Amino acid sequence: MIGVILAAGFATRLRSITRGAPKSLIELEPGVTVLDYIVNAFHEVGINKIYVVTRPDAKHFFKGFRGVDVVAVDVVEGDGNLWTLYQAIRYLREMGVEDDIVLSMSDHIYEVAMLKKLVKASRGSQKLYLCLDRLIRGRDAVEGLKIIVSGETIVLSGKDIPPYSGIDTGLFYIPKTLFSYIEKVVAEKGRKAALSDLINALAKENLVGYVDVSGHLWQDIDTPEDVERARKLYWRILARNLVKESDGIVSRYINRRISTAISIALYKAKIFIHPNIVSLIVFAVGVLASALIFIGSNILGATLAILSSILDGVDGEIARLFKAQTRFGAHLDTVLDRVVDTLIMAAMFYQVLLRILTPPVDVLQLIVHTLLFSLAVLGSTYVSYVSNVIEDKELVARLRNSFPWATRDVRLTVLAIATALGFYEAGFMYIAFASWIFIARAMISLWGKEAKLGKQFSLPRPKWLEPKPLVKPSISVVAEELLLYIALLIILVYLASMAIDKVWMYQTSRGLHLYTLLWQFIASIEIAFIAYLAYNAVKALTKLFNILRDAIVEKLWVTPSVYQRIVKKAIVVVAIALSAHPVNLVLAFLGVERDVAEVANYILLALILIMLVFIVIDTVKAFEHHIMRAIARK
Repeated sequence: MIGVILAAGFATRLRSITRGAPKSLIELEPGVTVLDYIVNAFHEVGINKIYVVTRPDAKHFFKGFRGVDVVAVDVVEGDGNLWTLYQAIRYLREMGVEDDIVLSMSDHIYEVAMLKKLVKASRGSQKLYLCLDRLIRGRDAVEGLKIIVSGETIVLSGKDIPPYSGIDTGLFYIPKTLFSYIEKVVAEKGRKAALSDLINALAKENLVGYVDVSGHLWQDIDTPEDVERARKLYWRILARNLVKESDGIVSRYINRRISTAISIALYKAKIFIHPNIVSLIVFAVGVLASALIFIGSNILGATLAILSSILDGVDGEIARLFKAQTRFGAHLDTVLDRVVDTLIMAAMFYQVLLRILTPPVDVLQLIVHTLLFSLAVLGSTYVSYVSNVIEDKELVARLRNSFPWATRDVRLTVLAIATALGFYEAGFMYIAFASWIFIARAMISLWGKEAKLGKQFSLPRPKWLEPKPLVKPSISVVAEELLLYIALLIILVYLASMAIDKVWMYQTSRGLHLYTLLWQFIASIEIAFIAYLAYNAVKALTKLFNILRDAIVEKLWVTPSVYQRIVKKAIVVVAIALSAHPVNLVLAFLGVERDVAEVANYILLALILIMLVFIVIDTVKAFEHHIMRAIARK
């Protein structure tokens, strides 16, 4: 697989900025051009052989550019981009280079995640693939190549058709088996041949697929205003690129937002702090957190533990931004993280011992708590070990982002909350449960892969390990899924309420007792599953809205972006409503006074009402043309 970057345009609308140079050499930040960014993105996804296609009179601009080979082709103003690509392919064939192509326009910047999705989805495919953005921005809908899809395939593309399904983002995968189609289209259209002509020709034979990159950041640069937007968006894209696929939910939605802001600020100011020094600083914060928990300063210790978790990403982010990554630094960070995790859990266990070793000592309680602490420490350590030794990083990322979440960011957050509330056992319970489930699933998945390859003794392969065909979801199937989650939620809420009653009963009658711990464990797991089912119910509801989107957009003439904005706010309202009962369960579980619970319920209700007001405002704006038409008729 090779990378091809088309940079043969004339940039007529940007001559005031480029002064005759290719627009791919516009700087996004001092010393970093659009082409620099694209080349680095290609390298990050493992595409190291890269060709820049340009005009003979522009070839000298790319002389000495590191990491690329320059291909000069015959292009005049008004020629189509497929004509440019066609000549580049002919030139490469003459040089003995013929491979699948990942094609990028030279005037687009985009998240590396988009390129990763394209490479992953298309590898080995015999179809042309493009990246499709369904969340149309108004200004891009005018310039972009509009796409219409049916199921998982593309049926039509063009500049002048309505943006029913979305627009392309300037990224394509073209397998070498389709080069003959390029020759046919060029023979028919001549020098005016465009990529849209190729897409439409291939769509007739069901040879065009797409990767949905809606929600990812990208920018096409055509005008001076676009240059300003791209330079602003560039920093947000850099921050997004620092997010890893293996990041846990806390890191992805909270920690990274803070750590990347710190890292980007340092990078902008050109303040380089060696990543290993940052690792040692974060380590010191974690050690201080454990020391505070040891002496009983739970709130301050928990706060520093959260701070340590947030700052834990800064060292790696700085290393990537300043190109200062080393294997030693990665290993040092891993070792220090394990030490901090163990110290924090040891401090928590010390507080547990102070409580249970008061005379008369219950030996059985001591054994149970020690076993629980040991399982939590070992599980925490082995999650990191298993994640590092497994070569299939896609499997690791999938397991780390699925319930029960066992990533370090989640573990530290759970430990901090448990410490702040003084309920240390709950933290140990969750970590032991989540960690060993993660380890077991990882081992089963590895066994399944080796069994498939004949490297393991012959046993029937579990059906849930078999790959499932990609099927477009239907309204009825998604609705059934949503109803199932709601039914399970109702059952679990009822069972969790019973478990909470048992906890109260044993706490009142027997105090700290083995049965109290047992019912606390049961209630903790049930509350975790309630959160998981609520999350999946929201996902199913989102999926249902997405299925209905195209029909609503077409019939009511509401732009997809406006529809998406209303749906997002509606989903937030549902999520807040679903969280009300689990929050009450947790508060009751922790023995919080009822007055505090009522304040929490009041805050949740206020949030729901505020979001409903915003939804009404957005809905009125979306249907303003219908409303005005109805008023005019009256």
